[in-house]
Amino acid sequence: MEKSTFAKRILIRLLLAFSIIAALIITRQLLVPLFLSILFAYLLFPAAQKFENKGLPRILTNFILVGGSFLLVIGFSYGISLLVVTFTENLPDIQEQINTNITHFRWALGRTFGVTAEQLDSIVESIKGSGQYIKQFFTGTANTILTIGLIPVYTFLLLFYRNKFRTFISMLVPDERKQEAQNIIDQAAEVVPSYLKGLFLVCLILIGLNSLGFYIIGVKYALLLGLIAAIFNLIPYLGTIIGYGIALLFVLATQSLSVALLVIVQFFIVQFIENNILTPNITGSYVRINPLVTILSLIAGGMIWGLPGMFMVIPYLAMLKIVCKNIESLNHINYLLGTKGTEDHSLTFQSFRNVFNKKA
Repeated sequence: MEKSTFAKRILIRLLLAFSIIAALIITRQLLVPLFLSILFAYLLFPAAQKFENKGLPRILTNFILVGGSFLLVIGFSYGISLLVVTFTENLPDIQEQINTNITHFRWALGRTFGVTAEQLDSIVESIKGSGQYIKQFFTGTANTILTIGLIPVYTFLLLFYRNKFRTFISMLVPDERKQEAQNIIDQAAEVVPSYLKGLFLVCLILIGLNSLGFYIIGVKYALLLGLIAAIFNLIPYLGTIIGYGIALLFVLATQSLSVALLVIVQFFIVQFIENNILTPNITGSYVRINPLVTILSLIAGGMIWGLPGMFMVIPYLAMLKIVCKNIESLNHINYLLGTKGTEDHSLTFQSFRNVFNKKA
C-alpha cells in the first residue's frame, strides 16, 4: 500500500512538472519578453533608486533609464547591422573561397582516407540542407520583433509598480514568513543587478580581446566574429565553445588551416583569462552555482525557450537559490545548487600549493 501511494505521489509530481513545461512552451511568446523585462528592471533598479533619492520623479527616472538603455541597445544593434551588411556585400567572394576550400578538402580527404567524391558531395548537400533550419530561425526571429518591442514597456511598468509588487508579496505570505520574504527580495535586488552588470562588463572586455586576437592572427571580419564570440559568452560554459565554434567553422571554410589552428590556440588563451581572471573577479562572487546544474539548466532552457532561455536561465536560477537559502525547509536544494561540498577535490591554486608543500 505504501509503495502504491509513493508511486502515485511521484506520478503526480511528474505530471505537474510536464504540465508546467508544456505551459511554458505554449506561452513562450508572452513570457519570454516579460521575463527578459524583469531582468532589465533588476538591472536598472539600483540606478532608479539613486535618481529617486536625489528627488527625481519616478516617471521621469524610468523614462530616462529605460529610454536611454534601449537607445544604447538600438545603437549597438545598428553597429552590428553595419558589420553584417559589410559581410553580406562580400558574400560572392566568400562563397567562391568556400567552394575552393571544399575542393581542396575533397582532394586531401580522398587521398588520405579514400573518401569518394560522391560521399563528400552527399555530406556537403546535407550541410546545405541545414541552411533551411537557419532560414527558419531567422524567420521566427523576425516574427517576434513586435513582441520584443514590448520589453521597454514592460520594464518601465515593472519599475514604476515595484512598490505595489512588494506589497502584494507581503500580503501573500503569512506574518511569520514576512521577514524571510523581505530577505529574499532584498538579496535578489542586490545579487541579480550586480551579476548582470558584471556579465555585461565581461562581455565588453571579451569583445575587445576576441576582436584584437582575431585581427592579430589574420582572421577576416575580426570585429564581427569577435562580437559573436563575446555575445555567446553570456551563456556560461557552453557559450564560449559555441561562439568560437562559429568562428572556427568560418575560418576553416574561407581561410587556411594554419589560421584555424591559431583560432583554437586563441580560444584556450581567452578561455583561461575569462575563467581565471575576469569571471572570478567580476561576477564570481555573486552567483555560485555548480557546473553540473548550470549545464543541465542551460540545456533545459534551450529546449523550452531556445536561445533566450539559455541567456535567462542562470539569473533565474540565482533567484531560486536565494529563495532556497532563506527558507529552511528548502536548504537542501540550495546545497545541491551551490558549489559547497567539493572543496577538497576542486582544482584551485591553493590545492596545487598544498600538494607541493606536502612533497616538500
